[in-house]
Amino acid sequence: MQYWRTPCATVSHRNPSEPAMFDFKEIEAFVWIVRLGSFRLAARHLHLTQPSVSDRIARLESIVGEPLLERTQRPIKPTPKGRQFHRHALRLMEARQEAMTMLELATPFQGTLRLGVVESIAHSWLPEFLAELSRRFPEMTLELEVDSSPGLAAKLHNRDVDMAFLMGPVNVQEVFNRFLCHYTMGLIASPRLGLDPAHFSLHRVRGLPLITFARDSRPYRELGSLLHQQKLEHLKLHCSSSLWTIVRMTLDGLGLGAIPPRLVREELAEGKLIELPIELPELEFTASWPQHLDKSLAEGVTELAIEIARIDQQSSLLGANPGK
Repeated sequence: MQYWRTPCATVSHRNPSEPAMFDFKEIEAFVWIVRLGSFRLAARHLHLTQPSVSDRIARLESIVGEPLLERTQRPIKPTPKGRQFHRHALRLMEARQEAMTMLELATPFQGTLRLGVVESIAHSWLPEFLAELSRRFPEMTLELEVDSSPGLAAKLHNRDVDMAFLMGPVNVQEVFNRFLCHYTMGLIASPRLGLDPAHFSLHRVRGLPLITFARDSRPYRELGSLLHQQKLEHLKLHCSSSLWTIVRMTLDGLGLGAIPPRLVREELAEGKLIELPIELPELEFTASWPQHLDKSLAEGVTELAIEIARIDQQSSLLGANPGK
């Protein structure tokens, strides 16, 4: 999330080619001295020592190039130049207060959110999520990045994204994780391969590789472990970082796709693909974000994602069991 930063004010300097910069601490000290008529009272109001206030005024007068306060009078009054500067100082202080009030009262869903998502979510309920996110938080600007789970975890660590929907959790101390949804893994095939789901067994598969997610992904590791445990090392395990490539290869009959059936729901309904009976580990997805991200922003976006994911899973179950 991007935050607004209040710029320093610029005033005329005795050397116009080098405009000097000062901050609002100096302006604030000057305004309160004029308002209260005393360095001592201004220091008390600002919870500062009197020498600290004096130093701020000295810096301010050095930048302006001439005295702003008439110190021989009691209460202290601004000089002619000080009265002129005081009008500008009040406007600067009012503008600063308006900006701070806006930030305090505005919804935390303003600004820019850099969101990373994995392809599994991008190809399932992400469009519905984005539509609802835009409707609920119209002031938000979204920067979307699609990458693998390891890639997104690295981007979170490097602060290249603010939040990620990925296969989690991300086991890093400064990252928060919240469960989003899970997908059942399945084995998908093209009907042209002639495989009969009623009599299917991986032990009978010959000459066909399994195709799944990238080598550094959890599905690849778990599937490889499963093949080893069942003494199926003769089966090749192909991988790709692109979900679209896995689906395309499966549609073309180049192998058996080990992916969540939800991601090819339309192809299964149209008979372009079939699902083969096999028990594979579920994929668990989390919303993960670094602890520096605004809490209300993270929780609001996550709650919406959970809501959309739940609706998507319910519709998937109804689609798989239309008679229930």
